[in-house]
Amino acid sequence: MSTEDPTLSAAYRAISVTFKTLVRRSRQMTQFLKEAEGIADSSVNVLLIGETGTGKNLIAQAIHNASSRAGGPFVAINCSAIPDTLLEAELFGAEEGAYTDSRKTRRGRFESAHGGTLFLDEIGDLSPQAQAKILHATEYKEFTRVGGEATIRADVRIVAATNAPLEQRVEQGAFRQDLFYRLNEVTLRVPPLRERKECIPALVELFIEECNEKYGKHVRKVDKATLALLAQHDWPGNVRELRGLIRRGVAAAISDTLSMEELQLKLSLVSNDHTIDGGRDLSLAALEKRHIGAVLEYTGWVKAEAARLLDITRPTLDRKIEQYGLKRPE
Repeated sequence: MSTEDPTLSAAYRAISVTFKTLVRRSRQMTQFLKEAEGIADSSVNVLLIGETGTGKNLIAQAIHNASSRAGGPFVAINCSAIPDTLLEAELFGAEEGAYTDSRKTRRGRFESAHGGTLFLDEIGDLSPQAQAKILHATEYKEFTRVGGEATIRADVRIVAATNAPLEQRVEQGAFRQDLFYRLNEVTLRVPPLRERKECIPALVELFIEECNEKYGKHVRKVDKATLALLAQHDWPGNVRELRGLIRRGVAAAISDTLSMEELQLKLSLVSNDHTIDGGRDLSLAALEKRHIGAVLEYTGWVKAEAARLLDITRPTLDRKIEQYGLKRPE
């Protein structure tokens, strides 16, 4: 039984994800999946750390499906995609009349995940209030709905994920140390795609098959020269970026083989540029500005699509555009 969250990116939704279905063609990924599978059937909470686009939500689903809770629900929520004013109700539910126009009692994600697994994605930016309530719910396995007084019990295993440096945020006082310890009973680092490039051919094959079904195409492969070029790219957007590239290539394909001619425009917009010279600003802010600008150009300044590829919320993208003074070409 699985409960999908519309606030999660649609890029990696899967009906049934298991460790057997995940691509493991590299030493790094093989070792990582071995560790993840080893702790799957325990009761410990798991913290997945890794860059955006690495498929942390897939790993969470695989852990759930390999555990004794596989017969229970898998419920996911992207914490950064929901305003603080609404997050408490999303997590813990709300009683009738708790809000204006609230006409019926609403169950939250903790309650819906009873007997199963709750995947808390993007936990790094939780407000202090949300952190306190999540700590109580995970420690005592109980909570109250917004506007309610009754204590509700929920037997939930937590798999959390972040691309933020949580230990640093704990030191800065931005993230509760007790919640950090509660969530990272086991910590697993998901390798970025640049560290497992041996997986690229298998991922390309998987995405072609997926996109053929979606778009009614009959693409069989990517030609060897193009595949070699894909292996040279560092993929700052990781697996999500690769999937997006193949998706667009398959959608526009006119033959059964994807070539450089069909993909080079996309690659040119996110091409590697790591040459260190005296005239290039290599600060993190400058790199982020260039990457966001490239993704905006890549999507034709469709902000919703750019935010999805960057794995950030639309308001965050708008703030970054203003911060870096990015302008849409006339």
